[in-house]
Amino acid sequence: MKRILKKVTDATVNELLQNEIILPSTYFQCFDKHAKTLEIDLEDKEFHKNLDSFIAKEYADINDYAKKTLESLDKVTLATKDAKLAIENKDESSLQKIYHEMQDLKKELDTVTNKVFKDEVTQAFNKKWIYNRFLNNEYNFKKDGALALIKVENADYIYENYGQLIFDNLQIFLVKYITKKIKEERLNYSIARFINNQFIIFFDNEDLKECSHVINNIKNLIEDTTLKSKSGILIKPKFTYEMNTYSKNESFSELIENSFINTY
Repeated sequence: MKRILKKVTDATVNELLQNEIILPSTYFQCFDKHAKTLEIDLEDKEFHKNLDSFIAKEYADINDYAKKTLESLDKVTLATKDAKLAIENKDESSLQKIYHEMQDLKKELDTVTNKVFKDEVTQAFNKKWIYNRFLNNEYNFKKDGALALIKVENADYIYENYGQLIFDNLQIFLVKYITKKIKEERLNYSIARFINNQFIIFFDNEDLKECSHVINNIKNLIEDTTLKSKSGILIKPKFTYEMNTYSKNESFSELIENSFINTY
């Protein structure tokens, strides 16, 4: 259910991205149109039953994340008090124990963070992470930086002709390959899945020209690659990209809208 709703939502947002104003009626009409392409009847009772179950699970997950976060905060508070006491008593054994407890706590927090801010398929960051990490309350950038907007080519064709599994595996490959090559160049970066087959690579304190050179080299290497599935299907991965700088307090939506228009 979640994957189906996400696919319809991504298609809807992608189509309406260029609109300066989106009314609720416009969004619903567009959402309904894309739902019908996946043969989803929004008036179907069974659909609403499944939707209610999905929403209930989402709320349960949110409550679980909140509970774990509060428990972690309590542990941090207690560990801080214990550490202060251990330092005063010069108790190295207790400090060592507290250190290991904090390492375990970090793993717990990382697990919760990944569930909230990671894309389930590619394990790249998701849109929640973008809005939390880079944007202020007005959805403008918090600081200056550079980014690359990546659009996977032929995504719709691959999905329609080869199915969800091949479509997912293609994007998993691209994310892994791109991140591997950027790491080799020792650039500071983060990659996030924005909408369906569109990704954003954020570069931190890096030269735009150098970043563009690296992405272009990766693009050329990928285009010389042929992927083969276990069933023998051959696919040539390909993506287009647009490089941009952004400034503090610049509108995120306007930059993304203009940049993705250029990648089409």
